Amino acid sequence: MFVGLVWLLFKLISIDTSRTWGKKLAHVIKRSSPSRFKVIRRNLELVFPDMEAKAREALATRNLEETIAGYFEVAYILLRGYGSITSNCEVRGRETLDSALAKGKNVLLIGAHFTCLESCGCVLGLDAPVDIVHRRQNALVGNYLILRHRKRIYASVIDRDDRVALFRAFADKTRQRIVWTGPDQDMGHQRSVFVPFLGVDKAATLKVTSRIAERYDMTAVFVEFSYEEEGQKWIVQYRPIDNYPTGNQVADATTLNRVIGESVRRKPEQYYWIHRRFKSLEDGTVRKY
Repeated sequence: MFVGLVWLLFKLISIDTSRTWGKKLAHVIKRSSPSRFKVIRRNLELVFPDMEAKAREALATRNLEETIAGYFEVAYILLRGYGSITSNCEVRGRETLDSALAKGKNVLLIGAHFTCLESCGCVLGLDAPVDIVHRRQNALVGNYLILRHRKRIYASVIDRDDRVALFRAFADKTRQRIVWTGPDQDMGHQRSVFVPFLGVDKAATLKVTSRIAERYDMTAVFVEFSYEEEGQKWIVQYRPIDNYPTGNQVADATTLNRVIGESVRRKPEQYYWIHRRFKSLEDGTVRKY
């Protein structure tokens, strides 16, 4: 019943209107449920310590707006389809992906968690036959809708917890694979090395990413997602990752964080700061947010 009512609501509006509603709702959430906003604020304090407090607070508010607008984009796509996205999008740097594919190897397409991830993912999936790593959602209905949508867009959807399927995709030589993964979140102490990320000197960073590229002889390419407000356009940008992997996990994690950090600096309001990115500390403790 609820999903039906929401579907009817989104049937009557454009995706631009849904983004506007999301931004307005962000201010309600900021007042009524401040805990998540505090996470955004704390992350920005850590990564931009030299930014003036007033400017950083404004950035935190803009980020919450983009985060909720991103949620509304997802709802719109799941209930109305992705036509509005793909008719207002642009792919840049395609020659970088073409150059990687020309080597004849499988490609490890490394992304990051931006607020427009699902929308730009539609553009990505229609631009190239990409296999993505999917994390199951706790909400059953939400997971069903997202999984159904992603199976329409991508060449295949691999469950993040299915290690056999993951390794099989990395090693597959029956067709040239392009496997997308987003390794930029804090996954705990045991799976991480601690290297710089923006203003944080020791950020928990997954060490397995470069190991996968090396072990399975994959060419690594970075893909950046963003939304341009002025042209109301979703942008997918392929970028090379120089000297990666090297076999040194600390050096490789540092390189990857530098590439992601450069991307974040271009659109800091569109990164997923609502995630507790720096909760794990090098001494084995957990940062309080």
